[in-house]
Amino acid sequence: MTRDVGPRDSERSAASEGRRAFVLCLSASVVVVVALLGEFVLAAEMFRAIGEVGRAQTLYGVFVVGLLALVAQAALLHTLLLRPLRAALARERELVRALDERGHRDGLTGALNRIAFEHLIVRELETLKRYGAVFCAVMLDVDGFRRVNEQLGYETGDRVLVELARLLAVNMRRADLLFRWRSGRFLVLAAGIDERQALLLAEKLARLVADHAFRDGVRLTLCAGVAQALPADGSEQLMARVKSALGLAKERGPGHVVGEEDSAVSACDQEAGKNSPSGRSPGTDATPGAS
Repeated sequence: MTRDVGPRDSERSAASEGRRAFVLCLSASVVVVVALLGEFVLAAEMFRAIGEVGRAQTLYGVFVVGLLALVAQAALLHTLLLRPLRAALARERELVRALDERGHRDGLTGALNRIAFEHLIVRELETLKRYGAVFCAVMLDVDGFRRVNEQLGYETGDRVLVELARLLAVNMRRADLLFRWRSGRFLVLAAGIDERQALLLAEKLARLVADHAFRDGVRLTLCAGVAQALPADGSEQLMARVKSALGLAKERGPGHVVGEEDSAVSACDQEAGKNSPSGRSPGTDATPGAS
């Protein structure tokens, strides 16, 4: 029975090959050093035997042969040992890079994952504090995605998510970062734009998704919440605001896009409603059943 070779097997194989080539290279280097010492001894003997013509010629011949042997050995060392060693080390570096890349990518959609977010958000917030490089967080959530899984099956749901991630990625700017947050929820870190511009980006993505015909006849809409990062923010504060905006968007119904300012106004209205004698928000119709 054959066994699939996984990334860990490949990593061990590359490391083993690299160690083997290193040992061979080290052994050959020791031989070269010993041969060089022998050449120096011969050279010293040649100087001592300058007055003895026959002996000097013999030593000179041995010296030349030794030099030629060293040259041949160096060529052999490069061809058989150093080149494979470099190749093994290059494969090992590539494998480490690939493993690291897989560790920061969602296994299904290929978008960045939460682990990558935790690393990158620190960098983005630090850049904002030091250099004033503004950016926004845009959280996108597919409306009623659970129904897709329940009615069409999880395999169809997975295919839809892959297609959705590609659709979002190709319609974002190169500087923007796309993360899969969970299930049908994605996050975009949009660099260099304020909340107004980020709202336009979110509305554009929402329209593209609504107009797109997914595989298996699936049609989707998504809600979006937008929040601009502030210099005093930590990742928790920023995410709390963008989730609040997304929550308000979902309350308003499928396909809505809400910014942080709208979310703040709504929170103020709710607080005013709690404090009003009737327990309703200002301006709410008192007619039973009115929305």
